[in-house]
Amino acid sequence: MRKLVYVSFLLIGMLSPFGAAAEDVPLHTCDRLPVVDVTVSGLQYLFLVDTAATSMLNLGSFSHGDPRKMSVTSWAGTTETRAQEITLAELILGDHHFKSLKLPAIDLSSIGRACGRRIDGILGIDLLSRLHATVNLNSNTAHLSLGTGDAEARAAELHQQLLGCEEAFNRADEAEFAKCLAQTVVVFTAYGDYYGRDASMEYYRRRYFRHDPPAHLSITPRAHHAIGDAIWVEYDLRITLGEQVILARGTALCEKSEGRWRIVHMNHSSPPPASFETNGRE
Repeated sequence: MRKLVYVSFLLIGMLSPFGAAAEDVPLHTCDRLPVVDVTVSGLQYLFLVDTAATSMLNLGSFSHGDPRKMSVTSWAGTTETRAQEITLAELILGDHHFKSLKLPAIDLSSIGRACGRRIDGILGIDLLSRLHATVNLNSNTAHLSLGTGDAEARAAELHQQLLGCEEAFNRADEAEFAKCLAQTVVVFTAYGDYYGRDASMEYYRRRYFRHDPPAHLSITPRAHHAIGDAIWVEYDLRITLGEQVILARGTALCEKSEGRWRIVHMNHSSPPPASFETNGRE
């Protein structure tokens, strides 16, 4: 048990509610224009940072999309133009991820010719605003953070999905509960440490899902902490298993993948004596 409590306090002590989601991304220059490295589907590209333009792609770098007439805002104003609409599976800037991002692609070769390097796209005011970015040209950095509203919306989505996991547990719905766990999840309990989804599910199956009547789980969230694109959750849990009542304090690290939040690390320990009386231990 000492190991579990140590891991819990060590990780919580490293967190702050929103500060961990902020970062400074280095900017480079193309001639005198600020540019930044971004990653799209595993490949690195160079984007111009332009607060006077909307985000767009270079047709020479991203050529496969749906042709359509679109409004594009740039240093020259807002104009109607024929462009390709490109859907990027993932665009990464620093530790911040955009999923299924739709952007217009037009010919940006003139910018590259002007500064002497190929420009693959423009990081414009629309995406900079979503990142709550502050561009500092003196230090050549872009300070990025998730705003409180964005972080709270992500936390609310996570807690809603965790409620579904709780309901799946209470139905002993193994298939649905397994979706709550990452393939490489690590679960620490008083009964052992379980590495991977299969081993963890075998523990839950043996310990809780095979009982009649089924075990009943109730989770009370205590706090959450944003860590980049992940969220660390603190909670109290109560499990009724026949005549036994199990009380524990838990922490879980959750990340979003394939459109849903999944638990990648979880541990449980006995609650402090002042919290509530306990008849069992998880």
